[in-house]
Amino acid sequence: MATETLRQSVPLELKPIPPAEGTETVPIKEIPKPRYVLVDKSGRYRFWTDKYAEYGRQDFLDLDAAEYISRQHFALKYDGDVLYIADLGSRNGTKVNGVDIRGKGWVPLKLGDVVDVANVITLVLTEINEQ
Repeated sequence: MATETLRQSVPLELKPIPPAEGTETVPIKEIPKPRYVLVDKSGRYRFWTDKYAEYGRQDFLDLDAAEYISRQHFALKYDGDVLYIADLGSRNGTKVNGVDIRGKGWVPLKLGDVVDVANVITLVLTEINEQ
């Protein structure tokens, strides 16, 4: 049994769907861009998020003492216009301005705060430069 292919165009009429009655168009809210970044003094390591992010050993593998940084070491999150940091139960801790934040939940960061990750690397909170 032979089969044949039909090579004929079939016109397709698509009409736009009108808006439902009683609805209104609302502009999309602009998502705020992150304002801050944690950066080391060389500028090589930069950590920021616009929502939530976790960081750990895999982010520091080229450091000699990376084994002291836990696989899941710290997290950053934005809430409103504030950047927060939390230690994720790391073995060697996370410090903000010299204070160990293990077990303290979300700690707000301010411009210029110094974050020490497991006594291996020091990061400073700075503003993101948009150029």
